[in-house]
Amino acid sequence: MEIDNKRLIIGLGSVFILGILFAVVNGSYTSSTNEQLPLIVYGISFISILVGAFIIFMFQVKINKLQLNKVLKILPREERIVVKILLDNNNSIEQNKLVVLSGFSKVQISRILKKLMEREVIEKRNMGNTNLIMLKI
Repeated sequence: MEIDNKRLIIGLGSVFILGILFAVVNGSYTSSTNEQLPLIVYGISFISILVGAFIIFMFQVKINKLQLNKVLKILPREERIVVKILLDNNNSIEQNKLVVLSGFSKVQISRILKKLMEREVIEKRNMGNTNLIMLKI
C-alpha cells in the first residue's frame, strides 16, 4: 500500500504538534508543582498513538479494498478477470501464465492488455519470450 504524501505530512505534523503540546503541559505542570509529569503519562500517550495509527491503517486497507471493488465493477468482464488474476498473483504475472489462468486466447489477452495499458491500469515489460504484466493501481 502506497502512502499519500499529503496524509504523511498531516500525520507527521500532528505528531509534531502533539510533542509541542506535551512540552507545554509539562512546562505548566512543572512550574505549578515543581515536579515533572510522571513517566506513565508518556507511556500511555505513546501506546495511544500506536493504537490510533493501527486503527487508521486498518480502515485505510478496508477503504482501498472497497475502492478497488468499485473500480472492478466498472471494468468489462474480460478486463475484470485479468485484473483479478493480477491481484491474486501479487500484482504481477507473466503474460503466458495469464493466458493459461484466464482461459482466454493469446490474441484476446493481447487485446485486453492493450486496453488496460491505454487506461494506465497495467504496465507491460519485455522478458524475452514473454512479457511481465504489472498492475499499476
